Amino acid sequence: MSLAVRKAGLPQPETQARVNGFRVDFWWPEHRLVVETDGLRYHRTPAQQARDRRRDQAHLAADTRPLRFTHAQVAYEPAEVERLLRATTARSRTSSL
Repeated sequence: MSLAVRKAGLPQPETQARVNGFRVDFWWPEHRLVVETDGLRYHRTPAQQARDRRRDQAHLAADTRPLRFTHAQVAYEPAEVERLLRATTARSRTSSL
């Protein structure tokens, strides 16, 4: 993930930060961006996936952008992760002008 973050031109995020009442994997407060990386161990079952949706909904309701990547995306599609990080943070830059 760190290579995609650097290539996207982002600073290092806060990790394991508490945002909107949840511990998140990565947090960029200047972009109000939460990134979660979902491995199968904790995100496989319908109950776990429902919990993830509720977290995303809470972030959206608090005007925070949640973005989720699977382990496979981070490991095997880093260019796509980089593209999505760039696109998401570009929107936050223009909306704050």
